[in-house]
Amino acid sequence: MSGRAKEVALDQLVRVLDQVPLVSSVKNDLSGLRSLLYRRRPARIAALGVANSGRSTLLRALIERQPARDPLNADHGQWVHLEHDGAKVDWLEIDVDDLAARSQWQAALENQMPDLVFLAFEPNNARDIGRIIERAKSLLPDVPEGSGPLRVFPLLTHSDLIGRGDSDIEAARNELEAKLRDSGLSADPPRAVSAISGHGLEGLSEAMILALPAETRIEAARALTRAHEARVRIGNEIVQACTAVSVTVGLTPIPFSDMVLLGPLQAMMVSSLAYLSGRSWGKKTVAEWVGSLGVVGSLGMGLRFSAQTIAKFVPGAGNVVSAGVAGAGTTAMGQSAIKYFLRADRSG
Repeated sequence: MSGRAKEVALDQLVRVLDQVPLVSSVKNDLSGLRSLLYRRRPARIAALGVANSGRSTLLRALIERQPARDPLNADHGQWVHLEHDGAKVDWLEIDVDDLAARSQWQAALENQMPDLVFLAFEPNNARDIGRIIERAKSLLPDVPEGSGPLRVFPLLTHSDLIGRGDSDIEAARNELEAKLRDSGLSADPPRAVSAISGHGLEGLSEAMILALPAETRIEAARALTRAHEARVRIGNEIVQACTAVSVTVGLTPIPFSDMVLLGPLQAMMVSSLAYLSGRSWGKKTVAEWVGSLGVVGSLGMGLRFSAQTIAKFVPGAGNVVSAGVAGAGTTAMGQSAIKYFLRADRSG
């Protein structure tokens, strides 16, 4: 199911709810899902540094699923929308030693604002480190304050070239942190990373998703292949939101409302989890997931659906039973999808 198709399905659910009394809380929950799933956009990341500091190589290492020979087209000085193996990101590289750096930066800001800024430092080059810090202090104040302060991630991009072990890497990181602190530039603690060995990339990916705005989290978690924990965390948020809607639907005193609402809702939930994992959602993917449930699991979910519909006809406690069954069924379905699409990727 495409993003546009799911948006249409969600609108249809809202229209159905408009004709059902006493379910305003369901519509509120659906509005939350709409913000999480359908107002999503790619993250906007700006990378400041000098030429050949490894910024494009780092980006490729962060989003690459399979090795590719063709370089990513990351033109310097302007926003570039990149799509690679299902990953989407808006990327801006500014060379701080370019005479046109400020005009490029200001033109880029007129187009769109960054969500996150990388400062790319090559180790063992004190002269460039000082120049990058000073130029960042000059450029970053041009970004107007939005919902919060702009997050800045200083990165030592070639950690494999730092000494011979972790102690040397930590010493270089501490030295950079001291220079940043002395300069008065507000930034996160520096990270040492390597696009070659993968050193530090998992931690960087997880930290990026925590720092990015909510509307970028789905696309960022899908793009950043090493952010395993973030994917599972966001997946659980989707399941919890859908479960909350399911429970409220179960409480509505209208027989067969589950049939109208829960089926599309649960389908959107599972397809969103598949999308989050980087998988495409088609007949083959559906068949594989259903096959992973086994006969008992598939029948169990079908019986839950029937039971909650029948319970609508039971006076008094029937709605409570239906709500419990609806919530439990949605949670079970969501957790099975998380296990199949998100946790299986990590074990594999």
